[in-house]
Amino acid sequence: MKYPTAVSEHCFEEKRSRFITELLPANSEADIKNRISQLKTQHPKASHVCSAFRLNINDQVQEGFSDDGEPSGTAGMPMLKVIRHHQLINCAVLVTRYFGGIKLGMGGLQRAYGQACSNAIMEAQHQLNELKKTRYLTLSADFHQENSVRHLASQFNNSTIQIDYHARGLDIVISVEDDDYATIRERFIQQNFQLKSPD
Repeated sequence: MKYPTAVSEHCFEEKRSRFITELLPANSEADIKNRISQLKTQHPKASHVCSAFRLNINDQVQEGFSDDGEPSGTAGMPMLKVIRHHQLINCAVLVTRYFGGIKLGMGGLQRAYGQACSNAIMEAQHQLNELKKTRYLTLSADFHQENSVRHLASQFNNSTIQIDYHARGLDIVISVEDDDYATIRERFIQQNFQLKSPD
């Protein structure tokens, strides 16, 4: 599987409707929803902002999609199928559509959204990296250390973080690429974090 390392954008027209496609890295549904809200603000006259995503959460693939008002099954699912076909993970594809006055029909919509997604992925081939094996680092921290943990984790490619809050502080699980595991583990030890899953 591969994942995008940067945001890329592609635009094409089908019977006067304009489809602006954004392929972006994503580690959570919250990130995706936030970006969709931003696009709707940036494109107030757009008819729809449809989406599809695939995430790797704790070694489990999570998928989702939205037709955002298009007829059911004509936008999000065709986009998700394209993402699956290209074996992408930790990404979302968002398609902003400006209606051009000509109805495309169910089949036409499915083809247009699928093509929009495929075009964006093909154009972004140079920004796709292979997803490497991940390992998990679990540690405990005080509430005031949360920002330090997030900052350190953000310095490593494709790392994700899950935090559980409790009365005594934080339990934190960090998913990191296998190649980076020893380095990030050593950095947490140097900063006197209490590791709960030492080798």
